[in-house]
Amino acid sequence: MTRFGGALLLWMFCIAAQAELLVMEVLPLKHRLANDLVPTLRELVAEGGTVTGLNNQIIIRSTPANLADLKHVLEGLDTRQQQLRITVRQNVGDSSQLAADALAAHVRAGPAEVAAGLGGPGDAPGAGIRYQGEHAGVSVESYRTHGQDERASSHFVMAIEGTPAYIATGVSLPLPASSAVITPYGANVQQSLDYRNVGSGVYVTPRLAGEDVTLEISPYNQQLAARGGGVIAERSVNTVVRGHLGEWLPLGGASTASHDSRRSELTTTERHANEAYDVWVKVEVAP
Repeated sequence: MTRFGGALLLWMFCIAAQAELLVMEVLPLKHRLANDLVPTLRELVAEGGTVTGLNNQIIIRSTPANLADLKHVLEGLDTRQQQLRITVRQNVGDSSQLAADALAAHVRAGPAEVAAGLGGPGDAPGAGIRYQGEHAGVSVESYRTHGQDERASSHFVMAIEGTPAYIATGVSLPLPASSAVITPYGANVQQSLDYRNVGSGVYVTPRLAGEDVTLEISPYNQQLAARGGGVIAERSVNTVVRGHLGEWLPLGGASTASHDSRRSELTTTERHANEAYDVWVKVEVAP
């Protein structure tokens, strides 16, 4: 036998020996689907081995030692998935204050009349003192308003651990829209209605580790803005949190404040506005 023939025979023997070291086994699953577990097992399979799956079966081709390790890992992964109840609470609070003081006076001398001062916002509640004489008049007015608006939305959704879930509530609002088409005779403006979904909801994916839960969660809250005009105010959070089952977990929040002050010699107006937004979540094992 030539040297080349001996090397070829040795190479074929090594390939055959390596092939004999690989064994294949079909493993039935009790609780999980194959597509959920195959990616994890493929990262652990020995070189030259394969992991495939279909429905509730995992097919592993690997060395005996690696196969034993993969079967041990599979026992830990193929567990019953818990059904969870996830409750999300979103709170929105708005408060506003308006204070306006105004002084107005007028004096009549013959055919001429001189007036000074501006009145406050006439539609606001307040009190005033007014004096009106034959040739002169004076008024002092004071306006005070306070508004408080608190809105809370709560959603709960049933989800299997490790599986994304989504829930939302709201309405579809018709909002005016316009478009212009340029023609040889000028611009042609067309009015129409666009429908926009306005509401609140949450996207969430829960994962359990004993009594701890990890959440990938994105709640949102939409409402028509108080200033009108079809403006929609939207608030949202996108985060990952971890906590214990049965506890309320804070996801985040935001607060804004504004102050507008206008003064002149005879009038003073002060406006204050505050807005607060906070979100909480609780995860419980469903009965």
